[in-house]
Parts: sequence; C-alpha cells; structure tokens
Amino acid sequence: MASKQSMADELRVIKRGQYYMTPFMAHHIEEFIRVIHPENVKELRLLGYENVREALDEMVEASECYLVRGPDNQIVFVGGLFFGEGEPQLFALFSTNLRENFTALARGSKMLVSFFDQTYPMLSMSIMAKYEAMVNWALFLGFDPVGVARVDNLDFVEFVRCNPNKNYVSHETSRPVMH
Repeated sequence: MASKQSMADELRVIKRGQYYMTPFMAHHIEEFIRVIHPENVKELRLLGYENVREALDEMVEASECYLVRGPDNQIVFVGGLFFGEGEPQLFALFSTNLRENFTALARGSKMLVSFFDQTYPMLSMSIMAKYEAMVNWALFLGFDPVGVARVDNLDFVEFVRCNPNKNYVSHETSRPVMH
C-alpha cells in the first residue's frame, strides 16, 4: 500500500464522500498490481501483454489515466482514455474489491464519463462480447453499440458515445451552413 504521506499529497481531481480520483502515476503500479481483479489480468493477457506491469507501464506512458481510491484509501479502479486512430478509447481495470464498491463504482463511472465530456466530443469503447456485465456497464454509461469486431478469434462489441452536451458532427465541413 502507498504510504499515508504519498496519499495525502495526491491531487484529488474529483472527490465525492470517501472516494476520490487522482492521476494514475508510475508510483501507483506496484500497489495496483497487488489488487487488480483476476479477470482483468486474463483480459490483458488475451490482448497480448506478457505481464500486468507491461500493460500498466504503457497506460502511464500513453494514456490519460486515473486511479480511484475509496474508504481506507483502497484502490477501487483505474480507468481512462487511450488515444490512437479514431476517437479516444475508454478503458477500466478493477480491483478485487469490485463487489464491495459496486454502487460507488457505478456512480463514479458516470462521473468519469462526465469528466471526459468536458474535453471530448466523442468516446469509444471495445468490450469482449463474453463479458455481459461489462457490455451492460457500457450501455448504462450511455454508450451505443455500433458493431462487433473479431480480433484473434475474440469477439468485441464496439461502442461509441457522443457527448450529450455538444452537437457533434464527425467532419466539421459537413455541418449545415447557417445564413
């Protein structure tokens, strides 16, 4: 577990009750490795990562990523956005205390998406089709399924979510002309 001093110094981007969100940094990796949910570990391996550390190192380097702490400063989940081709891709990795924090996690997930709405007009997500609970989570967050992709014999449901606070047109030149 991180030291009390380092947690006291963490930037609290969003705080609600006993929960807060802070940027996920390299010094959080060891702590999160000890509590990452086994299903996430299996999924990372299916996605081609040799080990969890490799995936988390990449997350720190190549994404906008946040850690959420709950009561007693335990890690609830790590989530954020990967940037590549197309729209930013939302991802989440959960801790082993997922069930104990389910309600807070659901509310916090909505807050995370609202947080990203302040900056991004559209988000995307890919979830393995076999993870029905995660597919339902995406729907709960306002994502719309737009197709299924098959990668290495795995089916992924592809989702997009347009920011409800913005009129989004994928190509600005396609907007109607106002006279």
